[in-house]
Amino acid sequence: MVKIRYSYKKDLLVLIYINLAILIILFSLFNIQSHRNKEVAVLGATDNSDYWEEITLKHPTYRDAWVELGRMDKVYEIDPNYNR
Repeated sequence: MVKIRYSYKKDLLVLIYINLAILIILFSLFNIQSHRNKEVAVLGATDNSDYWEEITLKHPTYRDAWVELGRMDKVYEIDPNYNR
């Protein structure tokens, strides 16, 4: 009587492929969920005056912060040669 050997290679490959597919699906779902919870901010669409005021407190001679706040009197005080 001849013994028939069963090859487990095919079964192992199928199991690995199924696990990889499940892993890819889980990562995709996690990625979609993380993007769904993220707030998208467009530059210039929001009021950043609090940020610029904080910058002027830390660096009172930073001209561009005063320009962003619209305080041109302070800009001319810091830099008299600023283009008008």
